[in-house]
Amino acid sequence: MKTIAVDEETWEAIKKLKARLDAKSYDEVLKKLIQAWHTLELETKAESISLDDEEAELVLSVIKERGRFVQEGNKNDSNASKNLL
Repeated sequence: MKTIAVDEETWEAIKKLKARLDAKSYDEVLKKLIQAWHTLELETKAESISLDDEEAELVLSVIKERGRFVQEGNKNDSNASKNLL
């Protein structure tokens, strides 16, 4: 556990954000803020990417294939859990 120093204005903003997010702790608030920052950074970088049609089709096929792989993995995980019971 660590302690950080913030000014009164920041403290009030974090308290309000904790209530709005229905967060259980300030740690959870900070984690959500960090996640939001990473998402925004990724979106900003993604906006600047330019691909020709062939590259875009390749990227789309890779994303779809990974999606199928993840879904199959989740099915296998749930089946494995059922087999353990």
